Amino acid sequence: MTWLIRPSDAARRSPTGSPAAAAIGERAAATLAALEPSRGQHQLLFVYGTGLGIGLHIALLQLALFRSWSGSLFTVGATVLFATLTLALWQTVFPRFAHYALPWRIVCQTLVALVSLTVISILLTEARTLLLGGPSILQPYDGGDRTIVISADSIRQAPLIFALVPVVPTAVIIIVGFNQHWWRIFLLQGRQEELRELAVSAQLAALRAQVNPHFLFNSLNSIAQLIATDPAKAEVCVERLGAIYRYLLHRAHADFVPLAEELSVAESYLEIERARFGEALTVEEKIDARARGLLLPSLILQPLVENAVKHGISPKIGGGRVTIEAHVHGSDLRLAVKDTGVGVRDEQSVFEHGVGLRNVRDRLLRLYGADYAPEVVSRPGDGTTVTLRIPVAQGSA
Repeated sequence: MTWLIRPSDAARRSPTGSPAAAAIGERAAATLAALEPSRGQHQLLFVYGTGLGIGLHIALLQLALFRSWSGSLFTVGATVLFATLTLALWQTVFPRFAHYALPWRIVCQTLVALVSLTVISILLTEARTLLLGGPSILQPYDGGDRTIVISADSIRQAPLIFALVPVVPTAVIIIVGFNQHWWRIFLLQGRQEELRELAVSAQLAALRAQVNPHFLFNSLNSIAQLIATDPAKAEVCVERLGAIYRYLLHRAHADFVPLAEELSVAESYLEIERARFGEALTVEEKIDARARGLLLPSLILQPLVENAVKHGISPKIGGGRVTIEAHVHGSDLRLAVKDTGVGVRDEQSVFEHGVGLRNVRDRLLRLYGADYAPEVVSRPGDGTTVTLRIPVAQGSA
C-alpha cells in the first residue's frame, strides 16, 4: 500500500525557477498567436454566417408564399450585401468614434448605421424592381386594387411551412455563433487556467527557492559560533551541512518528497544545532510508521524545526525540547513541531519572525487553499506548537 499527497489541481505541475516563468511566457505568446492572426477571419465568418442565416429565413418564407425562386435568391444576395456593409462599418467607420463617451458613441454609430442601411435598402429595392419587376419606391404603383387568392392547399401546408422554415436559418446562426464566439470563450478559459497553473507553479518554485539561502545563512551562523570554542564540532557540522546540500541538489527538481527524507534533513539540521547547544537542546520524534512513506512538499518540515530552535529554544535560559510528531488522521497527514521555548503572546506573529514559517504558510495556501493554513498554538513561557494538515489519498502499490 502506498500513500500519495493529493495536491490541488492548480499545483500538480510545479516547474522550478525560470523554466516556469519561461513556460508562462511561451503559453501567453501561443495564446496571442492563436487568436490575433485569425481575428479578421473570425469576424468575416461571424458576419456572413449570421447574415446568411437571416437571409435564408426570409428567402424560405418568400419561396413558401410566392413560389418565386428568383426572388428568394435575390433576398439571399441582398443579405450578403448587408453583411458586407456591416463588416465595413465595423472595420472602418465605428472605430472612428472610439474616443467619444459611450452615450455619444452609440448615438453616432446608430445614426451612421440607420443612414447606411436605409440607402442600401432603397437601392436594393429599386434593383429588384429593375430585375424582377414589381412596385418601385421612385415610381409608385398607380393601378387599381388587386385580389390575392390563397389556395386551400397552401393554407393546409402553412403550419408545417412556418414550423420548418426557421430550422435551417437558426441552425446556421447557432453553429456559426458557437464556433466563432462560445468555442473561443471555452478555449480562452482553458488557456487562462493553464496560465494560472503555471503562475502558481512559478510562485511555489520561488517560495521554495527562498528556503535554501535562508537555511544556509542560519546554519553558517550556528557553525561560526563553534569555530572558536570547539573546532572539531564545527568541522562535523560543516560535513553535516555539506551532506544536506548534496541532498538538496539531488532533489532540486522534486516538488514532493517522502516524509522520511524530510525527517532526515531536519535531523541533520538539529545535529548542527545540538553541537552548539549541547545538552540544552533535546529532540524527540513521534512518527506514525504509515506517515513515513507519505509524499509532502519538499523542505516543508525543516523551517518548522528551525523556527522552534531559533525563536523558541534559543532565547530561553536552560534550553528546551523540540518534538516532531506525524500521524495519519482520516484523509490528512498531520505534522506538528512542538517546542518548550519562550512562546509568544500573539500566535500569528510567528509568521513575522522570518522567512521560514511565512514561506511554509504561503506554499501551503497556494498548494491546498486557505483551509490548509498552518495552525499555531502558543503560550508565553510554555512553548509553541505549529501543526500542518496536508491532504492525502490512499492508492494501491
